[in-house]
Amino acid sequence: MAGYTFQYALHFSGRACLLLLLPVIVGGLRSRGSRILQRRSPAVASDSKRLNFDHHFTKKLPVLFSADRKPSSNWEGHVSNHSTRDLLTEQHSVGNFTDDETAGLNQSILGVKSPMCSRNNTIFDFGFYDGADSNVSLHGGFCVIGIEADPYLVKRAVDGFSGFLYTGQLQLANVAVSPSGNTSAWTQFYINKCMREWNSFYYTTACRSCTPPHLLSQDACTAVPVKSMTCLNLLRQFGAAEYLKLDIEGAESGCFAALASPNATAFLPKYLSAEITQLNYLDALYQIGYRSFKLVRQDLLHSGTSSRSGPWGNHALDCRSGTAWRTHAEAHHEFQSILAKPFDQHDPCPGGICGIHDAGCKDGAYIWYDVHVTWGPT
Repeated sequence: MAGYTFQYALHFSGRACLLLLLPVIVGGLRSRGSRILQRRSPAVASDSKRLNFDHHFTKKLPVLFSADRKPSSNWEGHVSNHSTRDLLTEQHSVGNFTDDETAGLNQSILGVKSPMCSRNNTIFDFGFYDGADSNVSLHGGFCVIGIEADPYLVKRAVDGFSGFLYTGQLQLANVAVSPSGNTSAWTQFYINKCMREWNSFYYTTACRSCTPPHLLSQDACTAVPVKSMTCLNLLRQFGAAEYLKLDIEGAESGCFAALASPNATAFLPKYLSAEITQLNYLDALYQIGYRSFKLVRQDLLHSGTSSRSGPWGNHALDCRSGTAWRTHAEAHHEFQSILAKPFDQHDPCPGGICGIHDAGCKDGAYIWYDVHVTWGPT
């Protein structure tokens, strides 16, 4: 009987053999496909054995610090192995993801939402603050390098932007940008107690009192020691970007000096904006090589608790010319007038600016502008 069975098996058709082998083949493909998925999908937590993006999960999120900073109890630190991070230390904080963020990550991991970062779609947000500007950019598909000096604001950013930190669309550095190239002269930083937007190396900016006319007061701020970095070194760390936003409360001059250096030619952004309270900012930007200017009122973009820089580049709205760019001479003449006059609610480009080095704000008003620049024929 055994011989008969063997002979019968030899007469099976090729199709029948394939049918018998099909479950084995499919099982092997499923196993291989599972291994491929595991290689493509990053692990969610250090102790995870199986990925499950249908529920809440946590992930160690990277934040960059000055290389000589010691990790606090809130951070797990190690020196990054990336060659472009020689001046920075990468440390980690655990981020908790909501259901909405988890759903977004499902698409990011599959390459649907998370963009490939390049010079043309990267924004530098120097003065990250509460991330209002970066939030718009990130949801618009841009990659963002956020620089923030205040550890408290950085910790809040880790909680609020955990999804973007996880995918790498946002990189965040807890670094103070020095107002000049000599970082040893900038070791004391002031934290304003009621308006962290005013945090600065300058006492006259960070130690304004909470109520108009915002007179200076020692009780309005706290001095903290910091390790600062030059703007040029930060540009060397992260490379070039399409747009550089400077809102670093008086340290902008250090970035202007850096960008004017021959060593920074490769890092010059196509578009740049900076909070401006001094006329010489316009001249410094002209010396760098920018030829098209806009003066954008920022008080109109303040919600009362937070502010945004608003649209940038060709979409930025000059107080008088709208989306049209102005020459250096036109912007210079306009801003010289702004600095000399008081606030007038009927004036499209009013005065009443609260300067970086002023001991209070004029007329009880708090008006400020950003200057936006780009290359151009003008």
